[in-house]
Amino acid sequence: MSFSSTAITTGAETGAPRTLSEAVYRKLRNDILWGKFPPGAALKSDQLRDIYSVGISPLREALSRLASERLVTASGQRGFRVAPLTADDVRDTMETRIVIEREALTRSIALGDIAWETNIVACYHALSRLSVPEGPGTLAEAWSQRHRDFHMALISACGSRWQMELAALLFDQAERHRVVTFRIVTTGRIRRDSSGEHEQLMQATLARDAASATKFLDYHYRTTAQILMSAMERSTSKTKPDGVRLAGVTSRKSRSAKVMNGKPNKKAASRSLRKA
Repeated sequence: MSFSSTAITTGAETGAPRTLSEAVYRKLRNDILWGKFPPGAALKSDQLRDIYSVGISPLREALSRLASERLVTASGQRGFRVAPLTADDVRDTMETRIVIEREALTRSIALGDIAWETNIVACYHALSRLSVPEGPGTLAEAWSQRHRDFHMALISACGSRWQMELAALLFDQAERHRVVTFRIVTTGRIRRDSSGEHEQLMQATLARDAASATKFLDYHYRTTAQILMSAMERSTSKTKPDGVRLAGVTSRKSRSAKVMNGKPNKKAASRSLRKA
């Protein structure tokens, strides 16, 4: 049995939203993914109602939906906040993506048909026509959509709706991580050949070489995660040149050494060192 790339589709919703709640959900989701509301930011009801010109009921429905996707957290009387971002979150997202997508890619290579191959080539070509962005903006959003299309095309013949849906959710989490990287890494400091990595991944997939394809996928995702975790480590040890520190972004080291009255808590740091 072979699967076409159109057998299972999932991911970002397209077409006009059918309800007011869906419309505000899409807008707010996009704003969170693209860092307009940074990790840890409070999502105040009155402010959001003004921004999106919406009433409280559709807004709360949208926020609850985002909470189910772990893009937003709800904490009783404190209301909603953008989900915080830690090095452990980045690592967990990366490892889970690899588990799911290695299996989905292997199945797609075994089951995919000519239409699946054609879609991969088309998505890769569209992605390769844009330069890898070095910061947020219209170009970055266009590149991100094509990047998503390419990665979803690779696994679209896996025959599993669950694998596709989970891969799509994890892609969006990783995309939020990538946007955070843009905000805390100086332009030009990221040194990698993303286009070359995508081409290697495509060629191995089309050659039906599952061992090489999954190896390239693993390297691609681990490299992305490591760049962000390194950047997070640097950002928590010093502020950006303009004095801005991203709220809600913490590394493992920054959580270990607590700060009291503006000075490091030596006892907490000592306990952390003994545990290590």
